[in-house]
Amino acid sequence: MKTLGVGGLAGFTSCVILQPFDLLKTRMQQEHGYLKEIPESRTQRLQRHFRQVIQVDGWRGLWRGTVPTIVRNVPGVAAYFYTINELRWLVAVWQVPLLSVRGATQVATSQKSSKLARLSTTGNLLTGAAARVAIGFFLNPITLVKARYESSHYARTAYPSIASSLRAIYREAGFSGFFRGFSATALRDAPYAGLYLAVYEQTKQSLGRLTLQDRSGNAWVVSASGLTAGTLATIFTQPFDILKTRMQTTPSNMLNMPAEKVGIVAMTRHVLATDGIGAFADGLGLRCARKAASGMIAWTIFEFGNRWYSS
Repeated sequence: MKTLGVGGLAGFTSCVILQPFDLLKTRMQQEHGYLKEIPESRTQRLQRHFRQVIQVDGWRGLWRGTVPTIVRNVPGVAAYFYTINELRWLVAVWQVPLLSVRGATQVATSQKSSKLARLSTTGNLLTGAAARVAIGFFLNPITLVKARYESSHYARTAYPSIASSLRAIYREAGFSGFFRGFSATALRDAPYAGLYLAVYEQTKQSLGRLTLQDRSGNAWVVSASGLTAGTLATIFTQPFDILKTRMQTTPSNMLNMPAEKVGIVAMTRHVLATDGIGAFADGLGLRCARKAASGMIAWTIFEFGNRWYSS
């Protein structure tokens, strides 16, 4: 239960502080063919979207989508940390070949390096990916609502609440509509979570050796590890984030195809045809900043929260 509580606090703190990054990223990624009409640098586009949000909704507009973000992220982050803890402990106890390391059972209950059981790099990759995709599947309906709250393609009056948004999605596409964009989300989240966890643990161990500090109790080591892991994992998975945003926020009449046919392949072709390969970098800077900061906040609270509970 302590893992769920600390994970929930980490998720709540991150999503409230960093929601403006998500909103502006969505606004940049949703544009179709705009640069062919009015060439702009990404910095100019970011400034334009920022001004538009302020002009239309005021400063509070930057936090549009915070409620579905909290509804998704707080239980999502808590469930992710709980699931990853359990998966890693099971793999360590069962001594799964290639995934666990020798002596992982003893390390899992010690106060060394981390509260997480020690696994191999492959174990970190696979357990992180499995936990993230499983949680992402159950929370995809809220993820879809969040994306549409943040998008300018959907009027505020069309989605006045989460409940009405879910009803509107069901009327539009049936039950399957709740999982629109999940394929792209899974292809983004599986490598992201796996890479993040692997890089985080490896960086934390390396920095701990360099600084001769207790790796789980040093704020600089934990924060730097989260920053490094978040940045590298974000860059690697960026194309799938673009596809996920487009699939979840683009109305069918803008695609000239039925909603049920908007898969990864079709959306990839659409992005390349309308915006070129450069579109896959849209919002990368915002996403890197948001993910890196989120990782630092979440893992710092998680590590020190667990330490506080244990003391």
